[in-house]
Amino acid sequence: MIKIRKTNFLTDCYRDYALDIHAILTAVYETSPWTFEQTFADMLLETTAYYLAFSDSDGKLVGFLATSTVMDETEITNIAVLTGFQGQGIASRLMQQLATSDGTIFLEVRASNLAAQKLYEKCGFVAYYQRKDYYQNPSEDAILMRREN
Repeated sequence: MIKIRKTNFLTDCYRDYALDIHAILTAVYETSPWTFEQTFADMLLETTAYYLAFSDSDGKLVGFLATSTVMDETEITNIAVLTGFQGQGIASRLMQQLATSDGTIFLEVRASNLAAQKLYEKCGFVAYYQRKDYYQNPSEDAILMRREN
């Protein structure tokens, strides 16, 4: 069983969660494009929200969803689940946290990441643009997707 909850500025130690999130990014990506400092700074912004997925057995952070909201537009800035926990519906449950969001939600995904694109389509997102050579290491196009609420 996995528990999901949104971070709370008043009760959570963001530094500890930033360390855990950075560990997930380091484990999931060959070379994480985000540093611990970037993750921690992002968590402290008023416009960001982090949704955390914890393992029931040991309370370990196993996945997260990060968003940035300005006015009525939200961007999914990152979503990752530890490899050993993938395929269990955790990413879907994280995405469900945005089910009641107002306005448009945007995201970008690697053109080769078909599993993620399938998840996003299942959550109501549609592709609307392809950005050439957006990603590095390796160089790859980004598919921009959105969901109107």
